[in-house]
Amino acid sequence: MNYFLGIDIGATKTAALICNEDGQACGYGIGGSGNPENVGYEGMEKAIRQAVTQALQEASIQIDQLSGAGFGVGGFDWNSLEEDMRRAIQKAGITCPVIMVNDAVLGLVAGTSEGWGIAVVSGTGCNCRGWASVKDVSPALVS
Repeated sequence: MNYFLGIDIGATKTAALICNEDGQACGYGIGGSGNPENVGYEGMEKAIRQAVTQALQEASIQIDQLSGAGFGVGGFDWNSLEEDMRRAIQKAGITCPVIMVNDAVLGLVAGTSEGWGIAVVSGTGCNCRGWASVKDVSPALVS
């Protein structure tokens, strides 16, 4: 059985969900603030570790059983931040393939079945992302 990890990292909390290959939720965990703009990369690592540990325990699996992970990270606004964020993720014990996006993209993907639209995040921080759909052209990220 393949297991996949999804994490939403924000300035207030970090939420982790593990699902199996059939899309069934198997484990959920919560950690503290993980936005590196608020808590630095060590704080990000700590929040990931807290949330993932809880989710793994609830799912009754080991971390090396994860086949892939998707991260929505508050504060991931520039590609230049990716290397440091990936380092924090690896230090937290995540070694499977990881896809990482800004947390506003999570709302956009989850709420737009057509593949285009706008998502506004108004949590502890604020952000906005959008995908424009133009005929015969790939969607363009609007931020």
